[in-house]
Amino acid sequence: MGAGGAQSAEAGLMLDRRRLLAGIVAAAGTGAAPAFGRGSPYPAVQALIEAYVAEGLVPGAIVGVLKPGGFRPTWMATGRTQFEGGAPVTPATIWRIFSMTKQVTGVAALQQVADGKLTIDTPIAEIMPEFGRMRVLTDPEKGLDSRPAEKPILLRHLLTHTAGFTYSFTGNGPLQKEYKRLGLQPMSAGALLGPGDTPAPDLKTYMERLATLPLLAEPGTLYHYSISLDVAGALLERLTGKTLDRIFAGQLLQPLGMRDTGFWLTGAQQKRLSGLYAWRNPANWALLEKPVLIDSAAKTELSARPAMLAGGAGLASSAEDFARFLQMMLNEGLFEGKMLLPRGMARLAMSNLMEPGVFYAETEGYGAGGRSVLFETSARNPEHYSVDTWGWGGAASTLCHVDPIRQQAVVLMLQSLGNEKGPNEKRLNRALAADHARG
Repeated sequence: MGAGGAQSAEAGLMLDRRRLLAGIVAAAGTGAAPAFGRGSPYPAVQALIEAYVAEGLVPGAIVGVLKPGGFRPTWMATGRTQFEGGAPVTPATIWRIFSMTKQVTGVAALQQVADGKLTIDTPIAEIMPEFGRMRVLTDPEKGLDSRPAEKPILLRHLLTHTAGFTYSFTGNGPLQKEYKRLGLQPMSAGALLGPGDTPAPDLKTYMERLATLPLLAEPGTLYHYSISLDVAGALLERLTGKTLDRIFAGQLLQPLGMRDTGFWLTGAQQKRLSGLYAWRNPANWALLEKPVLIDSAAKTELSARPAMLAGGAGLASSAEDFARFLQMMLNEGLFEGKMLLPRGMARLAMSNLMEPGVFYAETEGYGAGGRSVLFETSARNPEHYSVDTWGWGGAASTLCHVDPIRQQAVVLMLQSLGNEKGPNEKRLNRALAADHARG
C-alpha cells in the first residue's frame, strides 16, 4: 500500500549529520555493517530515501539489502524517527509493519505443513469446524442473501486471499458493513480503525462471528484482499494449542534472533519506536497537506498486549529483525546454520499457490502471504519486479521482497500512512534497478 506525497523540504526536516553519525555508532552494535551516505554501494537507493526526507514525506527511513549466505546486510539510512525530536534512524529502530505480518504468518503455517500437521490443501473446517458450512453471497452489491458454498476453504485459500473473505475497508457493501458492525477489523485498535468502528474482539470470538457471515465469492475462485491471514493465525492457534505470539516466538522469532519483533513492545523497545504518520483525515479520508503523528515512542498502543493477535497486520519489527526473516527465505529456509524450513517448502512459500486460472493484479501469482511474480517484466520496465520475486508491503509504506534472479532480498522501513503519491514500490524498484545496472 503506497504512502507519502511530495512536500517542500523545511529546515526542521534537514538531516542532522552529527546526530546521524551518532546513530551509525549505535548501529555498529548490531553486528551488521552499515553503509550510509556517499560510500554506499547502492547510491540510487541512498538518494531515494534521502529524497523521501527532503520532500517531507517521512522524517527518516532505512533500507537493508541482503545477499545469499551469512547474515551481512548492507544498510542505508537517513533522518530521524519523528519530524520534531525523535532519534536517528538505525537498523534497531522499530516500525509498525502492518501487512508484512502476513508473510510471517504464511511461513509459520508452512512450517506446520513441513512438520506434517496439515497440508496445503487441508480444509480449514477439519481444524475449525465452525467454517464447515459456509455460504456465498448471491449478489454482493445488493444484500446478504446467500447460497451454500460448493467448495471448502483450504489452507492455500487463506494464504492467497482466495478464501472468499474481505476487509471492512475494501468497499462499503452490505458484507463490509457487517464486518464493521461485528468488529471484524484488521486490528483490535488503532490506526486502521475508522471513527465509530467496533474494535476487534479476541481471536476466538472474532472467528465465531466471522463464521456466521457469508463469503464474498466461492473459495478458490477470486483474489480479494482480506482478513484471511488473520484466520490463518487463528487456525495455527487451534492446531497447536498455543497463542500466536508463542507460535511466532518458538518457530521463527527466537531461532532467527528477532528480539524486537512482536505484537506489543517493552518499555525499552518503545524508546526505539518510530513515529507513525497519517496523511488522511479519518472523518472523510481526504489527503492532508501535512502528515499527522498518530502513534509514537511517547504514547503508543503497542505498550500493551492487544485484544486480538492479528496475523494479518499486528506486528512491529526493526529493519535488523525483518532482514533476518528475509535472509532465511533468500537462503531457502537456512539461517546461520539452522534449517527453519525445508528447502522445497521455502520455495513453495514463495511460489504461486493460487488455483489454476486465478490471478493477483490480473497477471501475478500469490504465495504464502505475499505476491509471487509469474512473468519477467523488469527487463522492459525497471519499476517492475523480476520473475519469481516474493514480497509484500505494509499500510505505512514499509516494503520487502526476495528476488531470486538478482540474488538479493530488500527491506524498506519508514512510516507514511495513506498517501499513495509518495513512498511506493515503483520508486524503490527504479532505484534498485539503477544500482543493479551500475554493477
